[in-house]
Order: sequence, then structure tokens, then C-alpha cells
Amino acid sequence: MSSERAEPEVSRRRPGPRRARGMPSGPAEVRRAVLDAAAKLFSERGVADVALREIADEARVNLGLISRYIGQRDDLIRTVFADLTEQLVGEIHDDPTGKKGFEPDTVMGRWTKVLTHLVIADPQAAIEIGSRPVDELRNVIERSYEQSPESSALRAAQLMASAIGWRMFEPYLIAAAGLEKVPIEDVREELTRTHRRLGATPFPSPPDPQRQR
Repeated sequence: MSSERAEPEVSRRRPGPRRARGMPSGPAEVRRAVLDAAAKLFSERGVADVALREIADEARVNLGLISRYIGQRDDLIRTVFADLTEQLVGEIHDDPTGKKGFEPDTVMGRWTKVLTHLVIADPQAAIEIGSRPVDELRNVIERSYEQSPESSALRAAQLMASAIGWRMFEPYLIAAAGLEKVPIEDVREELTRTHRRLGATPFPSPPDPQRQR
């Protein structure tokens, strides 16, 4: 009987594909990359016009990982909106009266674009997920301007309506009002100042000023 020990069998299994340097790795990184990529593309092109494969390519992840870590398309849209909602609440909390972004790549710009889609496609999700920024704004108004709960709620709704509407229709409003010659930053800064004054106005509002003849 031979005393030689048998050599261990060498595995013939081929190595899997290597992950390119810089690609997201692990559930947390993949999820973060997908949410950021989806928010970016949704804001630039509209929620309905972006395919899941395009989001996967932008995030540099395998398409199948989106369904594994987040879910189907509707799940992704709601998750992106929830993530942007948390970011917006943080911005309102950290700088209550500061100007929020107007550009598509800002939190407010991206949040507005996804909100407008959900208001039509899934209004219940828009309310359930997207109410926190309005509630945070209501708290700010009540705390900063010593408004009543009723007044704070109304002013928060009015302020958010103005902020959302301006971001949705800014090109139209500028052209329709003939404001092309006014620097856009001046227009936006004036809108922010108007919002501060509205937040400080109690409800019911003071009497209307007398119309001059």
C-alpha cells in the first residue's frame, strides 16, 4: 500500500465576474447608489420617462439588485420619495427660513418632481409619505412666529403650495409675467422674503389695504 498522500482535488469552478473599481458593494452602498441615481434621473427627465435599467446603469449596479434590495418600480418610486422627504425635513429643520434650492439637482427640486408624479399616480402615497415637510414647516411657523396651531397649519400649506408651484412652473411664470429682464436670483430671493412675511402673518389676515383711486 502506497504511503503517498493523495493531492487535494483542485476546484474547477471558474471565478465570478470581478466588480469594477468604484462600483457599489453591499446592500447599503447599492441601495444608496440606486436612490441617488433614481432621484437624479427622475428630476432631469420625469419619473415616467426613466427605465429601471437606466437607473441601474447610472448607479453602476446590476439591474437585479434593484428588485432585491428595494423592490419593483412602484416600490422604488415611493422609496426615493421617502428618502427625499427625509432630506427635505432635515433642511427645513436646520435652516427654517433659508432659501431652498430651485435647481433640478437640489433636494427641493427633486422632491417636487417626484411629488408631482405621485399626486397623480398614487395620491395616497403622496400624502402618507410627503406630509412631513409641511408638518415641519408648520412647527417652524408656530415656534418662530408664535402663531396659533390653526394659523401655522394654514400658512404652512400656503407656503408649500407657492414653493411647489413656482418650481413646477417657473419658466411659464417668468415669460407670462414679462420678467425675463429681471435677474432670476432676484426673483427667487423676493419669493423667499414673501414666504417669510406670509409665515409671520396671523390668521385671519389683517384687513385688506384700501385701494387707491
